Formats: sequence, C-alpha cells, structure tokens
Amino acid sequence: MVVTTLDTSQRAFCEAPEGHIRLLAPAGCGKTQCLLLRSEHLIAQAQGQPLRIRIVTFTRAARDELRDRLAEIELGSVEVTTLNSWGFQRIRDASTSPKLITTRADYHFAMLNQLQPVWQRKKHKHIREAITANPWSRANAPRMLMDMIDAFKSLGFDHKRCKTEGQFLLHWNYLESQHLQWMMLTQARQLCRYGVLDDKHLDSKGLSDAGKRQMYNRFYQFWRDATKHLHREATFTIEDQKYHAFQDERERVENQDYLQGAARRQHILVDEFQDINPLDLALIKAMVERNKAWLTISGDDDQAIFEWRGATPEYIIDPSKFFGSQFSTYLLDTNYRSPANIVQHSQELIRHNQRREKKKIKPFNVNVARIDQKAVESVSEALEFVHNLVSGCIEHDDDPSRIAIIGRKRAQIIPYQVYFASRDIHFSAAEDLQVFLTRAFDQLLDLLEIKSSNVPRSKIIATTLKLCGLVKRYPLNKTDSERLRRHLGAERPRSMEAALDRLSSYTGSLKGGNAGGATSKAMANALRAFLEATSVSETLEVLGSNFEGLQYDFGKAEEDVFFTDPPFLYLAQYASTYGDDFEEFVEDIDKARDTLVHVPPFEEDADGETPPPRPVHLMTALRSKGKEFDIVVLLDVVDGIWPNKNAETTAQLEGERRVFYVAFTRAKERVVLLMDPRHAPSSYISELGLPSDNAQENRTVDVSDGR
Repeated sequence: MVVTTLDTSQRAFCEAPEGHIRLLAPAGCGKTQCLLLRSEHLIAQAQGQPLRIRIVTFTRAARDELRDRLAEIELGSVEVTTLNSWGFQRIRDASTSPKLITTRADYHFAMLNQLQPVWQRKKHKHIREAITANPWSRANAPRMLMDMIDAFKSLGFDHKRCKTEGQFLLHWNYLESQHLQWMMLTQARQLCRYGVLDDKHLDSKGLSDAGKRQMYNRFYQFWRDATKHLHREATFTIEDQKYHAFQDERERVENQDYLQGAARRQHILVDEFQDINPLDLALIKAMVERNKAWLTISGDDDQAIFEWRGATPEYIIDPSKFFGSQFSTYLLDTNYRSPANIVQHSQELIRHNQRREKKKIKPFNVNVARIDQKAVESVSEALEFVHNLVSGCIEHDDDPSRIAIIGRKRAQIIPYQVYFASRDIHFSAAEDLQVFLTRAFDQLLDLLEIKSSNVPRSKIIATTLKLCGLVKRYPLNKTDSERLRRHLGAERPRSMEAALDRLSSYTGSLKGGNAGGATSKAMANALRAFLEATSVSETLEVLGSNFEGLQYDFGKAEEDVFFTDPPFLYLAQYASTYGDDFEEFVEDIDKARDTLVHVPPFEEDADGETPPPRPVHLMTALRSKGKEFDIVVLLDVVDGIWPNKNAETTAQLEGERRVFYVAFTRAKERVVLLMDPRHAPSSYISELGLPSDNAQENRTVDVSDGR
C-alpha cells in the first residue's frame, strides 16, 4: 500500500507486520486516519483471502465518525462498534425479552422491588436495614446500592469466578497494584454512610483488613446474589452490557468454543485504550482469545484522566503484563493540530511524570498561540474579565462559539453559570454540571429563605430537625430523630436560638454515638453559625464547610476522587457584592435558573427554530478531553487547585498533571491562565516553561513567542 499523505511514523504503523501492536498516539497526530489505513493495508495484504477486522471505540461519536470514513473508502469487512453496543447485542441474542434499565427511577424500582427477595434474606440484614432505616434511606439507598453493583462490575469483580473471601481479597490486591484502591475506598465510604459497614474500620489511610472482610460479608455476597437474580429476570444495567458479554465470552473460551469462518475477527483494534477499566480489559482479553486475533491498542497514556471512574494508564503503559503477550510499539510523533508553542510547552510539562512512556512530539503547525497570564484578585474581577473577553468575541466574530471556560473543579464554574445566565449570555454545559438542576441547590435556596424570614413557632422543631439532617453526612435515623424531637418538645422552644440551646443539652444517641453530648453540641454550633451569619457570602461559606449532607448531595455530577471541596466556596465569593440582601440574591438566582433551564440542549429547540448562538462553553477539565476551542480560559491556576490540594501520592500528583495537560492543549489560538496574586502560582506554570513571577503583578503577560 502506498499512501503519500502519511508521514514516516504513520506509515510505519500502517504497514507494520501482523502481531500485537501498541500505538502511542498523542492528540492531533492523525490516529483515526491511521486506524482506517492500517485496516486497509491488512486487507490488501490478505490478497483476496477472507479477512475481517473489528474496531472498538468507547463513544458513539467516535464510532459514527469511523463508520462514515469507512463508507468513503468502502471497507465492508471492517466492523466498528462500542463495547456497550456489542455487549447489548449479545444480551439480545441470549434473552427473549431483555429489559435495559437506565434511569434513576428504573434503578430505584429494581432495588426496591425486583431485588427485595434478595435483601429480605436473613444473611443480608445490613442491606435491608440500609434501605428501610428511615424515609430518607428508602428514597436514596436503592439508587446508591444499584450504583455500587455497577461499580463492582466495572472494577472487574466476577460473581462466578470470585466467590470466596480469599478470591475477593486477591482481586482487591490486584486493584491496588493498578493504583485503583481508592475506588474501593469510595465504595466503602458509601457503605459506611448507610450503616452497612462500621466507620471504625475506615480512616484517611484506607480500609483495615477487618473492614475488607466486613465488606465481603455484608456487601459482596449480596452483590453476587443480586447480580444473579437480575440476570435470571433478564434485567440489565448499562454496565451489564459489557459484564454479560464478558461472562458469555469467557465461558465460551473456557469451553474452547472458538470462533471460525465468517464469525471470526482476525484483527481487533481498540481505540482510546488509556480509558479502559478492569471490566473493559477482561472483555477485550476474552474477545481476543475467542477470536484468536491479533490485538492493536491505540491511545495516549499522557491523556489518561479517567482514573476516578476505574480506568488506569497501567494497561497501555505495560500491556504485556496484562495480556501475557509481547507488543510491538509504534509512536505517531507529529502533532498536526496544535500551535507550535502549545506542543512545546505541554511536552515540557508532561515530562515531569515518571509513570509514562517517553515520547518526543514535534509540531507541524508553525503558528504560535497567544498565552496570557492574567492576575485577578477576586471572583468578581475574574467574571468581569471573562465577560469582556466573551463580549469582544461576540462583537467581532461571526462564529463566537469556540470559547471554553475550564475549571479543575465543578464549584469553580458555578459563579459563571449564575453570571452569564443572569445576563442572557447563552452557554453550553453538560446537564449534570448545571448547578440549578440539582437537589442540593433547591435545598440551598430553602435554607436561604430560612435566613431571610422568621421561622414560625409551630415549625421551630421541624426546622431544627431538618437542619440537623444536613449537618452530617446523612439524616438522623427514625429512632434518633424521634428521641431528639421529644427532647426538643419538652421545653417548647419559642425561638430557633432556644431550640439550639436545647439541642446542645441532648445526650441521647446521635449517629451511633454522642458520648457526653459531643455530637449534639457540634451540630448545635454548626447550626448556630448558620443562623448568626450576617451576610449572604458568610452564610454560603458556613453551608459549604459545615453542612456535610448538603455538600454530599451536591449534584452527583461525573467527578473524580477530589470532589471534596466545599461546594459553595466560589459562589460565596461571588455573593460578596450582595451584602446582607438575601432576598435579592435568591431572586437573581431564580432569574438565572429560569433563563438556564429554558436553553434547549441541542442545535434546535422544540419548534425547530435555531436558538441564539452560545459563545461560551463551561466545563471541568475532565470534560474537555477530545474537544478543541479557539480560546481556552483556565480558572484559578494556583497551587492547591492545579494540582488539587487533596492529591498526595505520586500517582495522584501525576494524574493531576495529566488533567492540566489535557485542558491546556485544547486551545488553537489563545490560552488565558487566570491567577490570584494572593496565592502561589501553580507549579505547572514553571513546568510549562513559562515565567511565573509575572503572575504576582496585576497585569496581563503575553508569552506568545513561546518563551
């Protein structure tokens, strides 16, 4: 095959001999084209002999793009699929009337009703108690438990082959070897929250050996029974599409039922391999074994940023370790998309990671992007700067829809949602990043209304109990709540202050403890701080730091392990201009919410009319992967945000650097790094090779020459 448009590194991969191959392909290097041309080359080399190829992607958008390109070059023997869609076809083949559950309501019904025969069993009493403890638990525990069932599948647990405590602990150790132990700790914290596990086994360092055994006995055995029960009823979750396919494929391999003839795929190519989780790995291994196929994996370990949902760069860094076969490595070494200085600076940054494959990437584009460091001393000043930037683009650009405002944390973009929505500046944001659509935000507004009005005497006790339910991670159980209600009612408090004094004197059980009344005193102090806060900003700060229940329920957006910052931190800074005018703040929030929720999510609204252009794209850094924009504004490029202050281990710090690397490389024309001169600049500034001392001055620094 002779393709004159390929560079040397692309040609080396496309024309490589058969075998297991690892293609390291940084962004903008023409990976998609190379996967197609590699397929074309393999078919040509077969010289008319039947050869079938399967290309696996992880998003429908990538799948559709590949299919469109395949149609252009007429490669009919190449199948393109996602693991989910391929797995769902296996479910349809195996079940006469499969039911795929996808919504929150579906999950709630499945746990509360379909799985009731399982959690009602005597041996699963801790699960039963978690669901039935109180009305709040009955409303929230079912979905949480269904999410955990999916999470254990994603992490590679196998209900048929991992049956004993020893096998469970062995797989736990396997996850730890891939730096995924924090995923198990996330599940453990959930189980502690609902009382399935005992808090004493969990601390900041992890789950004790006794805690791991308790997780096996109290949840894992329920997980196995629940998984079997749902499969018998032909009820499948989204994750089951891959899990069921893995089970079926693995059993066929164990029975030596290998594919032959037209059903066999001699080559399997997997795109974005750095994003796979343990279940994906297990399915791909089984697929390769059953087809007796050559495997090609492609991706970029430097863009592995989804560890928070079970992915790990370990698989693409050392595939031989996990497949038991040797891989030949090819590198695409030219970036055709990014400006020269973006490529150069980003390579300087990512070289500081040790757990990676070393690469030398050169830019094809000789243009240089403008890189600004802008000092802003407050959220209000940052909003004004970004507003002026956006307004200028709208005024002078016929297509102003390529500006991205990117934060490390979801909380950082909340003020921008309020600010832009209240000023009728249309923007795009994923639905689960829109703060106005969250249950916690409704609770926030309710709390602010409590602040702005006097609580009637008839509602003082109910309001106190409601506030108590938001101070800790989860509400009081039915028994504690009733005992506290009787204690508060014994003196019929005539004010909220009197109710809190009465709460401080309570020595009964609270959250399973309250020795010497310590828990009740702490709760009373937190509630008093809320009621005594004099300004909107101070009130939001108290809520963000003291009300753990409100913080926990804030959003449930796709986030990573570091989603622990006070959720209203940045909103509190934005609210400083309102002083003590709670009513005006709530009114403006309501206006902004009305504006935002009516913005149609697609290119046309319900009437088929084209909506106003959206010049701004608000997102977290995790959401920026795979996208590109003319202008990128990175928020709060200071120490503690980039990298996140909660990153402690070497693996976590390297993961943070990869997140920044991805966000920084989204820009085609300009990058603006917003920095607060009152804080130390991010170490990434110097790692990029940019001057950092200028960030302490309140002025814009143009480093468009690349140095």
